[in-house]
Amino acid sequence: MSTEDFAKTFDPHAVEEHIYAAWEAADAFGPSGQGASYCIMIPPPNVTGSLHMGHAFQDTIMDGLIRYHRMRGDNTLWQAGSDHAGIATQMVVERQLAAEGKSRHDLGREAFVERIWDWKQHSGGTITQQLRRMGASLDWSRERFTMDAGLSDAVREVFVRLYDEGLIYRGKRLVNWDPVLHTAVSDLEVVSAEEDGHLWHIRYPLADGSGHLTVATTRPETMLGDAAVAVHPDDARYQHLIGKEPTTTWTRNSVPAA
Repeated sequence: MSTEDFAKTFDPHAVEEHIYAAWEAADAFGPSGQGASYCIMIPPPNVTGSLHMGHAFQDTIMDGLIRYHRMRGDNTLWQAGSDHAGIATQMVVERQLAAEGKSRHDLGREAFVERIWDWKQHSGGTITQQLRRMGASLDWSRERFTMDAGLSDAVREVFVRLYDEGLIYRGKRLVNWDPVLHTAVSDLEVVSAEEDGHLWHIRYPLADGSGHLTVATTRPETMLGDAAVAVHPDDARYQHLIGKEPTTTWTRNSVPAA
């Protein structure tokens, strides 16, 4: 073969895809059933999205570890899976319905859930195909989804056990509330925007008329709920205020300064 028969540039599509397909067809990524057990559960990417550089970085490390243990003769499994990304998925499907002039209320709960599962089947394929193109040696025959019946049952079982053992509890917390979807969303699903703030200086008059105590805040509206004012006893700037009583002029309630 002469050098003229070689392409000037490498075409991975002509080589990699059919090799990977042959590996997958031969079940080359499944556990051997022999040797010491070694398993990695892939941090499940969101089913609604696509892979990014962070996925590529961590998946490359995991793939290297998996292949190393596989070549050592260990009983090796790289567990494939994807996450439901519930709120993000719901938003995508609701936008699709809005384009059709419908809402989830028009469909009803069961039909809406079915529509979401249909979207999962469509969107989830993007991620798995990207992982295959990367050459990631996951055992696709064991692929799972976080909303699979068995996994959902296991999650409920664990949460109930932890609650019964007093290790977790339900409590009131500040959350990000979506007024459209009527559900809480995580910080990761909030688009933050910077705004120029303003620092307010509130003067609390001293009850004896000898001066005032100044408090700086970005939230002046909270002064209506003020119940006490305190100073650090070792701070030289406030020594003259210890024992004084500042007056909240809107309620005329006096409270100790320290």
